[in-house]
Amino acid sequence: MNVTEDLPERAYVAMPMEVTLERLPHVVGEEFDRVASLLASRGIAPRGAIIRYVSARSDGHFAIEVGHLVDPADLEGSPIEPDLLPAGTYSIARFTGAYAHLGEVSRGLMDSWAEAGITPATARTTTGQDFACWYEHYMDVPIMGPEGPEGKVEVCVLLEPDAGSAD
Repeated sequence: MNVTEDLPERAYVAMPMEVTLERLPHVVGEEFDRVASLLASRGIAPRGAIIRYVSARSDGHFAIEVGHLVDPADLEGSPIEPDLLPAGTYSIARFTGAYAHLGEVSRGLMDSWAEAGITPATARTTTGQDFACWYEHYMDVPIMGPEGPEGKVEVCVLLEPDAGSAD
C-alpha cells in the first residue's frame, strides 16, 4: 500500500557501501551487525535498521548506507556523529513478507506516483540526479521464512514539497 505521510527528521548511524542489487542481500546483514556492535559498545540502543540508497551508477552499482536509527540524545558525549534523514512528506510502501520481494514493492511504489500526481525529490549526486532521500526501514528483527529473511519494512521516498498531501 502506498501512502504519503509527513515524517520527522530521523537520526541514524550507518556505514557506507557500494554494492549491486544482486549482492545487497548477501552483504548488508554483516554491516547491520557491525553498526549495532559499534552502538552497543557505547551503550546506545538501535531503533530500527535502515538501508539508505544514496546514488545509482550506470554500471549497476549503488552507493548505500547501512545502519540503524538512533536517538540523538543517546549520542551526547560520544564521538559518534549521526547522519539525518530529512523531515518532509514521504511516499511510503508498507510491506510484510520476504525481503526477496522488496524490488517488486519498490517498483510498485514508483509506478504509483504518476497516477497519484506526486514527484519524488531529487538531489545532485556524484553520479548525476538521483533521489534526495530513499530508504528502507526494517521495523523488526527478521525471521527466516521459506523465501529467506522476512519481516515488516517501510520503503520511504522523500517527495518534492507540495507533491502530495499527507494521508
